[in-house]
Amino acid sequence: MPSSAPDDANALGTLPAAMLVRLLRDVWDPLEVKVVLTVALLGGAATPVPEHDLLTHAALRHGSRGDGSDRAERLPAALELATARGVLIRLANDDGQRWHLLGTNENRARARAGLKLAGAAGVEPVLRPERPNIFGLYEQNVGLVTPIIADRLVDALERYPEAWIAEAIGEAVGYNRRSWRYIQRILENWATEGRRDETNRGTATRTLDREKHLRGKYASVFRRDD
Repeated sequence: MPSSAPDDANALGTLPAAMLVRLLRDVWDPLEVKVVLTVALLGGAATPVPEHDLLTHAALRHGSRGDGSDRAERLPAALELATARGVLIRLANDDGQRWHLLGTNENRARARAGLKLAGAAGVEPVLRPERPNIFGLYEQNVGLVTPIIADRLVDALERYPEAWIAEAIGEAVGYNRRSWRYIQRILENWATEGRRDETNRGTATRTLDREKHLRGKYASVFRRDD
């Protein structure tokens, strides 16, 4: 399967006007725009791009050094956000390998039906759509991801690290407070007050301190809604 476009191909020409408007109107992170443009460059309007080819693309990695520091480690997060926003579609085969495709209505219909890729010895692997990680986590632990909840999750992904959102969902479940409003309060509190494990985030294991949350300065965040 080809994973690159001709040198004279116009990546912008493969993007529908509606998607260009969304990129201009809704996307503020340059890295998110760049991963979408790289998918268009490598795959055109309708060809899935292997995730490895995308994340190792030389021009994209070079372009992620916009402030002189290597921000390439942020590319997966930008890719996740573009998928959650719907401007990209993530696909996976039975082995868990991933591809990415422009999020047009036509491609969504193709993805729902299952995309076949030409393989060796006549084998045609089938790619099926894979939901954004945070959407799946929310549905497994809290409830259905409605269009409104999807918008709020996308907004949260823009504001906070994905690991924060996952951990906030875990805390909400621990308190049996399974609502987006409660999760959002936790995130807002961490953003303003800080987190107990911020200086040792890589190794610390968080535990629930009910008395601190219910009686201390966090009481307004963790009290039950009327």
